[in-house]
Amino acid sequence: MKVLVDEGIRNFSKIAKEIDSFYGIEFIYADHKEINNNLLLDIDILFVRSTTQINECLLRSTKVKLVGSATAGFDHIDTNYLNSKRIEWFYSPGCNSSSVVHYVMSSIAYLHSINKINLEKETIGIIGYGNVGSKLHNVLNALNIKNVSYDPYRDFQHLCSIEDIMKSEVISIHVPLTHNVEYPTFNMVDKFFLEQSQVKTLINTSRGSIVNEKDLLDIKDINYIADVWEHEPEPYKKIIDRAVIATPHIAGHSYEGKINGTLNLLLTLLKYININKEAFKKDSELIASYKSKHLMDTNQLKLHHFSETYNIHNESCKFKDLIKISNKKLQATSFRKIRADHLKRHDIF
Repeated sequence: MKVLVDEGIRNFSKIAKEIDSFYGIEFIYADHKEINNNLLLDIDILFVRSTTQINECLLRSTKVKLVGSATAGFDHIDTNYLNSKRIEWFYSPGCNSSSVVHYVMSSIAYLHSINKINLEKETIGIIGYGNVGSKLHNVLNALNIKNVSYDPYRDFQHLCSIEDIMKSEVISIHVPLTHNVEYPTFNMVDKFFLEQSQVKTLINTSRGSIVNEKDLLDIKDINYIADVWEHEPEPYKKIIDRAVIATPHIAGHSYEGKINGTLNLLLTLLKYININKEAFKKDSELIASYKSKHLMDTNQLKLHHFSETYNIHNESCKFKDLIKISNKKLQATSFRKIRADHLKRHDIF
């Protein structure tokens, strides 16, 4: 069995070497820019990050039977094509949820410190109650910060309506980018949404196209915090300048956020090769041992913990300094470089 792995998947090679059940598997490592159809012709399993588009062009006439992504999203995977060819696929939902919540809470703490958010009076609205949204809700509750959550696909008694969300002064978005579904999120936050809502601060860590950036530019009195952009990896200068906090798609890039994705790939591969129960137990425990063990309980958290452990203002200044030397938009090579050079940080819970 041959497994091709994006060499950027954190610590994959190191951990894979320690797993006895992987003896006999040939692991091949490649830079994401080198992963192409020709390289995959004799490959059985492919493990990638979001930087690789998984589609017919990449997989046509290959032997690939399983595709895994070390990412919390899967909009880089053409699932219809994979399903039509009976190619199994999976991704790593929730792997970086604590990291994204850390980013959001550091943003809130920063804006509170400069009096752009009043946490004693304002309500935080959460759109999307999945891995990130539900965790953000729990953290806000632990900090006694008023919040409401909306998700049309979930049936929890405490969830509110979209009308209630639009009454919130702060709105944080945690949804996938979708188009042809019952509740599409593409350009969900548009001119109508912005004008009808009471939002003063908008936080987007999901996907750039969920917010209509052109409409947002026309409304001057909203604090915009964004980690994601339309037209990535070539976002426009105007919207980055417009944002109070602007970062290059790194909200989920903590050490733990990355390693959790890696561990998910390894555990799924372990299940896929169908070994005996004793070997599976031994090797799955080894994989689990790489999970972080020194994290705080949610009830121990204070607002200052988030800002002290992640200076989001410095991260933003670094990105905004780069855009100053750009013309209309940032070049893709510059965006990818600063994304790779993001501030190194750990989850705290």
